[in-house]
Amino acid sequence: MKKIYFLSLIALTIVFSANYAKAQSTYTKQIIIVNGGDFGNPDDYVTVASYDPETEETTEFVKIFTQSVQDVIINENFAYVAAQDSIVKLNIDTFEKETAVLAKGVNQLAISNDLLVVSFWYPANQNFVKTYSLSDLSLISNIKEISGDAAGIIIDGGIALVAIPGPYGSTTGKIASIDIEEGMLLSEDDYGEFYAGIGYFAKWNDVTTAFMKTPWGETNSKAATFDEEGTVIDEFDYSDASLANSTGQQQNNFYAEINNGIGLFDLETNELVNPSVVEQQDNTIAASVFDTINGLFYITTTDFFSTGKGIIYNLDGEKTGGFDAGISAQAIAVDYRTNTGIYKNNSMETLSVYPNPASNFINFNIPADKEIISTIITDVSGRIVYNGKNNKQIETSSLKTGLYFVALKTNTSVFTGRFIKK
Repeated sequence: MKKIYFLSLIALTIVFSANYAKAQSTYTKQIIIVNGGDFGNPDDYVTVASYDPETEETTEFVKIFTQSVQDVIINENFAYVAAQDSIVKLNIDTFEKETAVLAKGVNQLAISNDLLVVSFWYPANQNFVKTYSLSDLSLISNIKEISGDAAGIIIDGGIALVAIPGPYGSTTGKIASIDIEEGMLLSEDDYGEFYAGIGYFAKWNDVTTAFMKTPWGETNSKAATFDEEGTVIDEFDYSDASLANSTGQQQNNFYAEINNGIGLFDLETNELVNPSVVEQQDNTIAASVFDTINGLFYITTTDFFSTGKGIIYNLDGEKTGGFDAGISAQAIAVDYRTNTGIYKNNSMETLSVYPNPASNFINFNIPADKEIISTIITDVSGRIVYNGKNNKQIETSSLKTGLYFVALKTNTSVFTGRFIKK
């Protein structure tokens, strides 16, 4: 039995009251877009921009003098950008560069308390995982024992799991486990040929899922589940599903780039529920992210040398807008903010839901002058079954029989109600 120090995950059980509290206090401030520019033009540098969902305007605010971008991650009012040979910290309130450090071969980023955990790949040839101080990007530790190119990172309880696909052409995949505070490798295990191309992880309840990216020219994808000891639970093949990068997760719903669109995995059943939540794009997807507050997908596409654009889709796969993304925006992130006063002047009211019990749809009886901003429906366990915006009617035929709760946010009020699906 392979023994790896897999993270111990505290089950993410969100009851309705927690969802309601989140709806009151968390909002999407902006989308941060990092554009690598024209790959063939050495004078076209990386740029960072902000898209404001309210004004629908994109503002470019920083230039990074390097040629490509790998990742961007947001913590409070700071964005951290991995750009080819450097890591850059940006204040996304003032739109100013805070600090930067050289980091040749930088790849993916993750955050644990006051540390930035970073994976490296080619042209790096050693120290494939490092940690840096979030405050000033000073180097804290080198994890020297990692055997090769490193990719996606997942963190819980001070333990980081890092995907180790190795250099291009590797026929095996490994997983490293790291004690972040100690800066120490706990284990690195080779899981064999099935895991070649291992790219990133997801987690739900006490199970960790590893996803293997589809090699160029192939059309199938793979995933595997692990228990807390690092023992393989099961392995899965998905035909006609070319898997690229992850898009985001909301409870057991995991979204990823599949067949150059966005697909949905159910982490409870390990099914590829829908390979095309968002349709296949005409140009290559450069980056994608899921806004869990508003139920929106932000996607950038590119041909890498002349054309790029940003497109917004809802959970029904409908195009709802667009934004300026530049030629090759290969990193994108949602800036969530918490505002305890967001409902200071808002009232909380009872929502009338009908028909109740419901079969195929439900309606909401609210005043005509109320604009619906968002709607969340949860089951009795707190699992979100609907998160989006609707014109006072939602289709419910796919829901299982049982009791459901609704939190509906308008421009001035929060309405709460419940209904039974028969």
